[in-house]
Formats: sequence, structure tokens, C-alpha cells
Amino acid sequence: MEPTANASFVAASLSQQGTGLAEMIAASDAETPSGLIDLSIGDPDLACDPRVIEAAFQDARAGYTHYADPYGDGELRGAIRLAWQQDYDVNVAPDELMVTASATHAMALLLDAVLDPQDEAVVFSPFFTPYEAQIAHARGVCVEAPCSPENGFIPTADLLRRALTKRTKAVILNNPNNPTGACMTQGQLQALVDVCRERHLLLIADEIYTSFSFFSPFCPIRWCEGSDEVCAVVRSFSKDYSMSGWRLGYVVAPTDVVRAMRAINESNVYVAPTPSQRAGLAAIGLRHEIRGHIHEVYGDRMRHALRRARGLPGVSAPSSKGTLYLFLDVRETGMDDREFVSVMEREARVRLLSGSGFGAAGAGFCRMALRCDIETLDAAFDAMGSALAQKGSVVPFRAEACRDARESATGL
Repeated sequence: MEPTANASFVAASLSQQGTGLAEMIAASDAETPSGLIDLSIGDPDLACDPRVIEAAFQDARAGYTHYADPYGDGELRGAIRLAWQQDYDVNVAPDELMVTASATHAMALLLDAVLDPQDEAVVFSPFFTPYEAQIAHARGVCVEAPCSPENGFIPTADLLRRALTKRTKAVILNNPNNPTGACMTQGQLQALVDVCRERHLLLIADEIYTSFSFFSPFCPIRWCEGSDEVCAVVRSFSKDYSMSGWRLGYVVAPTDVVRAMRAINESNVYVAPTPSQRAGLAAIGLRHEIRGHIHEVYGDRMRHALRRARGLPGVSAPSSKGTLYLFLDVRETGMDDREFVSVMEREARVRLLSGSGFGAAGAGFCRMALRCDIETLDAAFDAMGSALAQKGSVVPFRAEACRDARESATGL
């Protein structure tokens, strides 16, 4: 076979990545023009606590710059286990825990450890876009289970059962949910755990927004009966501690799964950066103070933004109860979600992400990341209201409604 001139060396499978992932990559890589308010990417705007930075710096100077234990720094793992016992009354065995270089790394290792070729992993749509690619990279098949907006995008046992086949091996659950902002109760979680126990499926609980449940207390999956048998929990320092640049996460999972992840990681990252792990150790020691501040700041923004969204013609955000995102329902504006995103960037100078990029069930919705102060959020909502008025939305624009919503939000 003759070589083809100028043929790409890149694997053909990578050209088949979903449009949602492509949109997220494009938004991440794009420059932010002057005057544009970028509310697309979910990187918290709050800085890492300076005490965490200083503690990591001092530990690095003291020699913590070498490989740590492949399962994670011993002191950090001990602190994580103690925090779970104190905060949740959940005991985590030492061999059930592994520190990773971010929650994304943890999810990739989990799927590599669990999926054989053509095994299926169920994701509840709308879902965090990289799940689909991670399943594909693990040689599995992604199966979408579309959640209903009329049910607040809450996954149910019946919905899960309809998605199962003989090839199903794992289920991924994100709570609180990115992008919808939905937060689940213990009863809702227990129903899913029960199905996974019946069918011997691994339920992967992506719990990276535990500080971001604003209208009810966060409920960890490990509070559910039997969850220790069938659940793997992914956690991150990126959102809960505003430490996204440190790239640090961890997994709590059955012992055999953790061992398999460690073996895979031997030829991958091997171990999370030691200075980052020491920063995580300092952060856990300050967790109540750091996470309390994050909860207060983003909770205020969420409540304010929900009120402002009510003033936009044809727009609502009924499912948004947590995370740092509003999931705007734009179905009554006369535009689909991709057109809405395009109009907002072009006319309002506000950058959002289309909901359909997060799975078929996200069509008609848009994600807004609350990664700026309330003053900037107000500027964004004002500009969006004006753009909708000029566009001639199906629902007539009422300037007084937008103004009333702003005054109501200011009075929080």
C-alpha cells in the first residue's frame, strides 16, 4: 500500500468526537475578546486560599518534590479518610482510596479499569461532555438515558432500567449535576443504588460539586444502603476548594477496582504531583472555612441569577439548584439553543454553551457559568435582555420585568 501524501498521523477515531466535546474544546481554546463576558467554562473565579499556597510552598522547600506513594501521599489519604468519618460518618478503608491527578483523570482510570471492549456505560443526559469520549477511549459504548426537564432532569430507577442491556457494566451519575444544576435526595439516590445492586453494575458517582448544593444539604451516595458494594465515588479539589489549576482529585471505590486503577496508572501519570497533594492536605485541614466561603459566594450568585433569569422573555432555569451553573430553558424564545448561544455572543457579548452539546436531552437549554461577581452578572443579564428585545422574541420583551427582576435580586 502506497503512503498517502499529507495524510494525518492522528487516529481516525478521534475525528469522530461528539459535537458537544468539540464545542467545549473550542470555548476553552478561544480567546476572550475585549468587552465579552465569558460565562462558558466552569473554572471558578475565586482564587485558591493563600494559606494553601503557602503550605504547599513550604512543603516543597522541605523536600516534598519527589514521587509520592502510587496510591497517594499517606498524610493526605489519612486526612481524606478522617474528613469522611467526621463529615459523613462514613468509614473508608485505606485500600478503598486512591489520589489522582484531577477528577477527570480518576474517571478515565475508572472506566479503563472496568470496561471491556463493547461494554456499555449508561450516562444520564444531559451529562458532562467528556464522559462520552472517556468511555470511547476505554473501548466502551456510551448509552444515553435522557432525563426529563419536566422532572427537573432527575434520573429515576425506571429510566435506568430502560437503558440497561446485557452489555451494561457501569452507570455514571453526576450529583449535583453539570450542566443542569439538579440535586438529588437520598431517596432518589437509593433507588439507583438498588438497581445497580440487582444487576451488579458499578455506579460511578461524580461528586465534585459537594459545596454547591444551595437549597438542600448535599447527600453523598455512600449514605445509601449497600452503596459500598457497588459504588465508586469521584471527588475533586477543583470546585470545592477553588483549586482547579492544582489538578487534584481522588476515588473511593471497591478494593479490586482501586488496585486495577493503580496498575493502569503505572504507565499513565503514575502519581499525582506531590506539591499538589500537599496543597490538598492543607485544604482539607481548612475545609470548613474554605468550603463555607465558596458555598456562600456561589449561593448568593445562584439566587441572584435565578431572579434575573425570570426577567428575560421566554427564559427560565427551573432545574438549577446547585453547581456553579444556570441551565437556561430557552425553548419559549423562538430560538433553538445553538441559535440562542450565537445571538447572545454576537449581540449581547455574552458567551454561553448550548445545552445540546451536553446530550440530546439538553436541546432547548443553555449553560451559564456563574464565574463572575454579581455586578458582572447584572451586566450580562442586562445585555441579554436588550438582545432579546432586538431579536423580537416569541414572548414579548418587557423592560419593566427585567428591571423588576434586577431590583428583586438586589434585595436578597
